Amino acid sequence: MLVYAAIGAVGFLLLLFMLIFGEMGGDHELPAGDIDGGHFDFGHEGGPSVFSLRIMSAFLTAFGVGGVVARFLDLSHIAASGIGVASGVVLAGLVYQFARILYSQQASSEVQMSTLVGQTAQVAIGIPRAGVGQVTLVAGGERTMQIARSRDGEPIPAGADVIITAVSGEAVIVDRPPGAAPSSPAPVPPGDPS
Repeated sequence: MLVYAAIGAVGFLLLLFMLIFGEMGGDHELPAGDIDGGHFDFGHEGGPSVFSLRIMSAFLTAFGVGGVVARFLDLSHIAASGIGVASGVVLAGLVYQFARILYSQQASSEVQMSTLVGQTAQVAIGIPRAGVGQVTLVAGGERTMQIARSRDGEPIPAGADVIITAVSGEAVIVDRPPGAAPSSPAPVPPGDPS
């Protein structure tokens, strides 16, 4: 019974430690990577992993508690281990499903750069000749600002409408809409030293 109690205590202490200090580096996984079993892929594709320390700690805790209860009922070690494994799988499965639900509920405001190609934007910060500026547009229901370069390397003034034609690294490549006249630099107001 002491072995099962020790295993359960280790699992519980790990869960307690993660509850208190869980934000210090996030959840950790075993360095197993994705396990491909032919027809089954056990990777987590951006969600929780079955090899998460939290899920494995839940398994250890339930295994220990199930083993202690079985030994208290005078069952053999083999039966106690079986009950421990079964209770561990059930609790780890519940924790995994709960983590998947929480993960799926997270809203992401991150804009996928590839989805911006073809969209119309407005230059917020003028794009100098062979330089970078900034454009604003609505993507995914949110207003976003992106670093932008002119496709032909020519300047585009602030306020001009442009079309995003490509993505290059962290910047979008923009061009004037068809039929738009090449823009001239904005006039400098009198008395402005620039």
